[in-house]
Amino acid sequence: MNKFKRDLDEFVGESPRFNEPLKRKILNDMKKEQRPANRFADFKYAAVLMLLLTVVTTFLVLNMGENNTDPSGPAGTTSELPALTDPDTVPEIEMVEAKENTILVEWGSDAMDRGNHDYDTITNSSLVVEMEYEEVRRGDVVYYKTPVSAINKNSNLPEYYIARVVGLPGETVVIREGQIYVDDKKLDTFYGAATSLGLSKDEYFKMVERNVEEGTLTTDIEVSEEEQISWVNVDSMKEYFATSMEPVKVSNEAVFVLVDQWWRGTDSRDFGELPLEAVEGKVLGYAKD
Repeated sequence: MNKFKRDLDEFVGESPRFNEPLKRKILNDMKKEQRPANRFADFKYAAVLMLLLTVVTTFLVLNMGENNTDPSGPAGTTSELPALTDPDTVPEIEMVEAKENTILVEWGSDAMDRGNHDYDTITNSSLVVEMEYEEVRRGDVVYYKTPVSAINKNSNLPEYYIARVVGLPGETVVIREGQIYVDDKKLDTFYGAATSLGLSKDEYFKMVERNVEEGTLTTDIEVSEEEQISWVNVDSMKEYFATSMEPVKVSNEAVFVLVDQWWRGTDSRDFGELPLEAVEGKVLGYAKD
């Protein structure tokens, strides 16, 4: 544009037909013709900027939504945190020898039954309990003095009980739709969700369906006892597998314990956290004959 103006000045100086007013008119007309192009360029830049802002905003909103954590909310609202696993604890029960620091315990409840009369000394040998073990770990089956609050609710409870450690000191435990979460992390272990005889919800109802078809089980409450057919209340079991519990914050001197077959026993869902001082020992396994 500046070069054109210089050329125009030289041309005007040489030709009497072009004077200063005409020169200014030509330059102004040229500027007017360029303005629409400039406005269009500005509009393109603004449109690209708005598009980039929209993409970035959408990305941030989606990722923030995925990372939100609401421990007290309904099932499915917990963020995709890494699952909490326990590769060291296995469902199989070992055969062990009783030693000086152990005692033999008899246990006739099926609260820990995972389908093999687990921890039941009526069917199996006595339980070997290691006394005064120091480090309580998740997954340990502990032998403890039954809290007075639990006995007050159910006078038939024994003086000592066994259950599995799920929550450690300082952790928060919650159950949503039959699944345990510890500090907002899914407890992904064989004892991390509601089971019946060691079967998950899907496995249990497939078993029910198969046994009904085979005629060894019925869901009909009207069947007489003489027919010798086992009966299952499907609605009650669906409710059981959907068990939920409000968050429990475990204090620094306590643990949270659960039996393996929730509907058959008493545990921290009933009496809250278990003080460490109430823990007598750890169940090591069945006594060798």
